[in-house]
Amino acid sequence: MDNIAMNIGHVIKVLRIQRRMTQEQIALEADMATSNVSRIEKGLRQPSQKVLQKLAKALDTKPSVLYAASEQPINDISDFLKKEENEEKNEGGIDRLLLNPDTHHVLKLFSELTPNNKALLIEQLKTLHRWQAKSDTDYLSKK
Repeated sequence: MDNIAMNIGHVIKVLRIQRRMTQEQIALEADMATSNVSRIEKGLRQPSQKVLQKLAKALDTKPSVLYAASEQPINDISDFLKKEENEEKNEGGIDRLLLNPDTHHVLKLFSELTPNNKALLIEQLKTLHRWQAKSDTDYLSKK
């Protein structure tokens, strides 16, 4: 196995830890077994292109970033990934550090919906918000 193949697992592990995620969370997001994530991180398994794309998506990055990081000396990978994230953030993206994990997850799922489903979800959220506001008002008036 070449050096890049061995480093890609290390890159995935470093990024997962930086994102404060468990192997189980990554596996769930990538629709794969936790044992596969573990083997990839340990360098025992080389991820296919399809698996790498799923892992990149679960880690909220691009496969190209994972490849570029895997070409770095192993001691520089963590700093490289932090620098990549900062550059992406500075390019006008949402500052993910200000979002809690649930909010980030909701935004990620929302971005993957079709335009019709986005509109439907927005209407449902408005209805839920109105219902909650009414419930809160009713509760306060009973006090």
